[in-house]
Amino acid sequence: MKQKLLILFVFLIFYTARSQEISFATGTNFTQYNLKNPENYVGTPLQSGSGSFYEIAYLLPSGKEKLMYDFGVGLNEYSALAGTLANSYKWNTKYLGLRAGFEYEFIEIKNIKLVPIVGMNFSSIIYGKQEINGAVYDITNNSEFSGLKLIPYLGFKAKYRIKDLGYLSIGYNHSTTFKPSLTNKEYLTISSNQIVFGLHFNVNN
Repeated sequence: MKQKLLILFVFLIFYTARSQEISFATGTNFTQYNLKNPENYVGTPLQSGSGSFYEIAYLLPSGKEKLMYDFGVGLNEYSALAGTLANSYKWNTKYLGLRAGFEYEFIEIKNIKLVPIVGMNFSSIIYGKQEINGAVYDITNNSEFSGLKLIPYLGFKAKYRIKDLGYLSIGYNHSTTFKPSLTNKEYLTISSNQIVFGLHFNVNN
């Protein structure tokens, strides 16, 4: 899986020369883990954590006015914690993924575009640690975290034009993971509220 992601990442870099717009984004994920085995954490309610986000992406025009295809490769950090005076838990995970979606240039007022976005992220874990009362465990191969995660997302961003060079943007995305082939009863979903800052550059074909 990781080799396939690497090949597609290299393909994306070379293909951007033909795209209309290339972007670089960073931001913060505010993450909530939703465990389906709460009996293991009685008295230790889960709390949201924060993590970083990085992405390179590009936009291609569709056949319809204002509608754009949006593709990207990104790294997301999802963290959470839980604890009482007796027990404490911490999780820190990093997922590498490919994203495909749509952007619609809903409103343009002078130098500002308001753009709703929707799509799907296909991600796989590349780093995972769980800390239980000070002891650290590798969870990369844990069935709750490993395998392909499908992450539908919905969001909105505002883009400010910088002359003819491109745009600055700020946006918000909401997403929730799910694992399509999960067979065991103990599993989790990861809900994330993401704040994104981006730089967008026009690319001449």
